[in-house]
Amino acid sequence: MTGAEGTGDGRSTGTTMTGLPRRWALRRGTVGMMLQEQKLQDWLARLGENEEYASHPLMSEFRALADEHMKLMRQLTKIAKISDRMQTDTRQMARALHTASQTDPLTDLPNRRQMIERLEAELCRVGRSGGSFALIMVDIDHFKEVNDAFGHAAGDHVLVETACLLRRNLRTHDLCARWGGEEFLILLPDAKQFQAEAVAEKLRELVANTAIEHQGHGIAITLSLGVAAYQPGGTADACIQAADDALYVAKRNGRNRWSAAA
Repeated sequence: MTGAEGTGDGRSTGTTMTGLPRRWALRRGTVGMMLQEQKLQDWLARLGENEEYASHPLMSEFRALADEHMKLMRQLTKIAKISDRMQTDTRQMARALHTASQTDPLTDLPNRRQMIERLEAELCRVGRSGGSFALIMVDIDHFKEVNDAFGHAAGDHVLVETACLLRRNLRTHDLCARWGGEEFLILLPDAKQFQAEAVAEKLRELVANTAIEHQGHGIAITLSLGVAAYQPGGTADACIQAADDALYVAKRNGRNRWSAAA
């Protein structure tokens, strides 16, 4: 039988007294967690070919223990697979919950929470690297009248279609979020005031010239928009407030128009 060997630093090498590589017995603590079933079966077959082992009085008990070991290994494999599936399901659920926590369920747009996080990140980017960004606060004019005339289902449909129109007519790296009720907030990274004003006019004209179809009715809506570019040293709240103040001016001046922050 082969004995164990050693190295100068005290580590064991070679094989155990049963002929198994010692690294199998040392890795993670138990042979049952190390050997695959086929390797153990091959090893048992080799033992059976050795007369000294084959005739040993404890050989039958050892085989019985080996059988139990292989059963346990199969059970452990099943448990490991179940654990892997549970971990995968947990990760998928966590991602789904994270997405749900940042998405408006009606329009599928980012919600207020995601917009605030993105806006804070944009502030950090501008503070670190320079540049600019702008916000556009959007409000559907006389939205209550849509609900009163056509019902709340039609109002929801108008919100969904308006969200689609806004999103489709922005750049891929712009962010349009449902801010609340019939309000949307648009973040335009790397945009100056005059560029944001051009976007606001494009969106205003697009929506004003689009009738939203719902159950045979063409629902006409218009938008009021407030435009505010980031001011160096300003905060996210200050920029949002500036866009909201500009929106109020647009609505006060007759709606279906945009207004720039003072």
